[in-house]
Amino acid sequence: MPPTHPATPPIELVSGRSATVRHFLEAAVDEAPDAPFLVHGARTWSFAEFDASCNRVAHGLLATGVRPGDRLAYQLPHGLSLLLLELAAQKIGAVTVPLIPGSTAPETAYVIGHATPRYIVTDPVDEVPVREAAGTAHRDEHVEAEVIVVPESGGDLGRLEGWDESRPPEPGHRERAMSIRYTSGSTGRPKGVVQPATGFAQAGHAIARRLGMGPADRMFCAMPLFHTAATHMMLAPAIAARCPFVLVPRFSRTSFWPEVRRTGGTVALLMPTQLSILMTAEPSDDDADNPMRVMFSHVRNEAFCRRFGVDICTTWAMTETSGMGTLQAPGTSEHPAKIIGRPMPDSAEIRIVAPDGTPLGVGQPGELCFRHPDVMLGYHRDPANTAATLRDGWVHSGDLCSMDADGNAYFHGRIKNVIKRGGENIAGEEIEFTVMDHPAVEECLVTAVEDEIYTEEVCAVVVVRAGQRLTPDEIVRWCSDRLSSWKVPRYLDVRAEPLPKLANGKTDRAAVTREVRSATGLWDRKVGG
Repeated sequence: MPPTHPATPPIELVSGRSATVRHFLEAAVDEAPDAPFLVHGARTWSFAEFDASCNRVAHGLLATGVRPGDRLAYQLPHGLSLLLLELAAQKIGAVTVPLIPGSTAPETAYVIGHATPRYIVTDPVDEVPVREAAGTAHRDEHVEAEVIVVPESGGDLGRLEGWDESRPPEPGHRERAMSIRYTSGSTGRPKGVVQPATGFAQAGHAIARRLGMGPADRMFCAMPLFHTAATHMMLAPAIAARCPFVLVPRFSRTSFWPEVRRTGGTVALLMPTQLSILMTAEPSDDDADNPMRVMFSHVRNEAFCRRFGVDICTTWAMTETSGMGTLQAPGTSEHPAKIIGRPMPDSAEIRIVAPDGTPLGVGQPGELCFRHPDVMLGYHRDPANTAATLRDGWVHSGDLCSMDADGNAYFHGRIKNVIKRGGENIAGEEIEFTVMDHPAVEECLVTAVEDEIYTEEVCAVVVVRAGQRLTPDEIVRWCSDRLSSWKVPRYLDVRAEPLPKLANGKTDRAAVTREVRSATGLWDRKVGG
């Protein structure tokens, strides 16, 4: 059994909390050193074994020249190497800057030029675009960043891991920030969210408590590790619950349930699109024969729950809130439409406000705002957007929501996805949810297109499931039975191919909107319907 970790000096934050990622992980190692922690492929690491690997990488980073407070960017594929590097960097108090694998050199150059890291870790697959991006950032922004190339696969970090020293590095200066995580950029230039060093642990404790997680659980992660959904909402709760973290290479319809059964996964976070993809598989009599007890997602699909025998707890969260937003508890008996749960942790606050910031009453729709001690510190080098989003400690989400008398929030759509048709405001997500309820629909995205009479009209892009048939007329009739007449889409683009996705798995709304607004062959129900 390894020796108890030396006490590290507390980090002084506005919140008064001191549970950094290092404190959080090492507390779990000290309490349950021999308990299984990481399940990856055919191997399982105990908490102590994985911690020792992190320590070796931390010493490798120090030997390379990385120091507490340095910004360390990495562009690595989802997997063991990335996980080791992220946690090793937290051991020495570096501020990580995750880059998205597969990004183009110009996209990466923007983030490097904006974040100004001292070091960039990548692998041979992404070495060429990363070096090109680093060169561009050096030329345009005078950013001096050393590129470190590590082996391609298997969790081998090469010279960063070639150290025999498995003891934790000496405690050093602690930064207020854990990482700078850039938003997807689906609505504009990516913004660098500066996440506090305490948010990881607090999210872990809050989510584990709300979901009733314990050592007998197994968190099954098929989400990319550069995303807050994987780190703060899946990895951190596993550490808090002292339970195994099952890391699989990617989300796949064909391998998801076999891997869940093989590894004993009991808890998972999935995006609504992933739930829909799993529903497209051919039904089987043993679909519900699996160990999964609870999933959390943005929507609750009742057909999914019945078919696979799993409870779905609805949630809402942002990178800006360190992955802590709202979350239903398992076993909730009632699931009203659009509910996304109560705030977490229990000390957090939510409120709904009008455009001028005035708090609104029960049932009144407005912007959802969230406040707790571990929201973002701000947007990196972006005071204007920081001031617009973070006001008096409240994160303004940009989401159109309402709240009931019991403090539950209800999601009605993105404020920026409101279609202004003839003076009426239409939430695009409301129509998307309606269309998605059709059994033949795989995906749906709703956006606005210009109209001479109504200023804007509703356009729906609908992806039909493989083997299914669905006409524009049928979609209009489906919507007409469920929506007010002025919300029914006028324009439709019905297709078989999937919508383009961002690296985090979300639909690239900006790309689809640009495509639709430049298209000339949209089906028009008033002309062709």
